[in-house]
This record gives sequence, structure tokens and C-alpha cells, in this order.
Amino acid sequence: MTSPIVLLGAPGTGTQALAEALAPHLRAAPSPLSIAHSTLVDALAADHGMHLAAALQAHQGAALTLLMGLDLPCPAAERERRQAMDARLRATLDAQAIAYRVVYGQGPARLVSAMRALGPLLGGHQAVDGQTVAHSEARAARLRAYGCEKCSDPVCEHRLFTALTRPPAPGRA
Repeated sequence: MTSPIVLLGAPGTGTQALAEALAPHLRAAPSPLSIAHSTLVDALAADHGMHLAAALQAHQGAALTLLMGLDLPCPAAERERRQAMDARLRATLDAQAIAYRVVYGQGPARLVSAMRALGPLLGGHQAVDGQTVAHSEARAARLRAYGCEKCSDPVCEHRLFTALTRPPAPGRA
């Protein structure tokens, strides 16, 4: 039996493109992994409790949930809708205590970000477009082993952006 990697994101955030890019890497994984597309976006949009429960069940049995970041180009008219759906997805996942990693980057950079998030499940080193993505426990244990733009930890991301919205402390400019 394969363990699913569930992909989800607000409309237009590249879940299908990432699924296609990840497929060959998951087939080569030491343990069987597959890609599943979440129906959580549709369930939240329809506001239907039964569909929401079924969508959340798929996440409970997943090896990992990858949430697409909002860094892909977006028409200005869609930006607010995309941000609102992203906020609803994060709030729903957090309320259900479903662990997830946020994936950022455009093109090959998004695949590299996803591969880093999947590191423990993939084992060893994976090559993406000639770039080796190392997955070592020692590297993962270090604080800020890589820049924030490559991190996919939602707690860290929330802490960072919350800190940016606070006014500076007295005496600091």
C-alpha cells in the first residue's frame, strides 16, 4: 500500500504542475509513495459539512500534506480571493491538527522546495535539474539551515510574518 502525499492550494497555485514534477521522484522513493489531490478547496468553497469531513479524512491518512505558497504570479483581480482561500485552508488544517509544509518557488525552485519538505520520506540525496537536494538529519536539526525563502515550516512562517506586522519596540528604528 502506498502512502499518499496530499497536495493542495488555493486556485492557481500550481498543484497540478508540482504533482507532475514530483511523480518520477516519488516512484523512485525507498517506500511506496503516491500523489493525491485534496478536495478540501472544493469542500470549503461549497461549505458542505459532509464533503469537508471526507476531504479532511484524506489528510489524516497522508504521509505529508504540501500546501502551495502564494508566490506564483496572480492577476490583481484574483489576488484577494486566492489569499482568502489560503487563509481558510491554513486555519482548517491547523484546527484539525493536520501537519503540513508550505512549498514556495517558481518552476524548478518549487520542486526543490517540495523535495526538501519530503526529505525524510525520500531518503538519501535526490537530484533535481542537476542540483542535489540533501536530506540529512544533522542539517535539519540546525537552526536556519537555509534561508527563509526555502523554509516550508508554517509555524516559522506565521511567526515571521506576525513579527513584521508589529510596530518596532521603543528605542528601535
